[in-house]
Amino acid sequence: MESGVQARPVVRAGDLDGLRQIYSDVDGLVTESDEEIVRVAADWEVNVRSPWRKFLPKSIFEGFGGKTSSKLFVTNRRIVLVRDIDPWRELKGELTPLGIPTAAAKEVRLKQLRSRGVRQYCEIRPGDLRVVKKRSFDSPRSWIDLRLVSADGQQYAITLWKTDGPDQETRVLIESQFGP
Repeated sequence: MESGVQARPVVRAGDLDGLRQIYSDVDGLVTESDEEIVRVAADWEVNVRSPWRKFLPKSIFEGFGGKTSSKLFVTNRRIVLVRDIDPWRELKGELTPLGIPTAAAKEVRLKQLRSRGVRQYCEIRPGDLRVVKKRSFDSPRSWIDLRLVSADGQQYAITLWKTDGPDQETRVLIESQFGP
């Protein structure tokens, strides 16, 4: 027997599919019913892999080194990172002699999405995840590394970091969302 409510994934990422569902046209977060935004922080980045093994993990959302144009929304239910699409950062790993045709097609698609106001997003639901391992620090920049397991046994390695210096208040708030 099927239930009428579709289960939401604990971690999801995308671009066009989140427009007006996860983020708005004007650089804001679309909140769910009874959801409150606790903090909005600029210049954070996230990297999500599943499972957390180092050998051939699947990358769900790839973080970039250096300064990024992003906003991190921490709510009472979710952590959502929304960032502008940067075609160069997306493509520079594919610029090999055999990857140039693929990179050119991907560049056209990314530029079209960016011209329509589309952003990339990563949504994490901390309440549905159990912490297995946690490391964090604030010098020279705020950084959190988490190993998490969902109720169905799926493993996630999530790393969040501030791209330009420490932000201890936001780091502590993010850690508190995942529980002890």
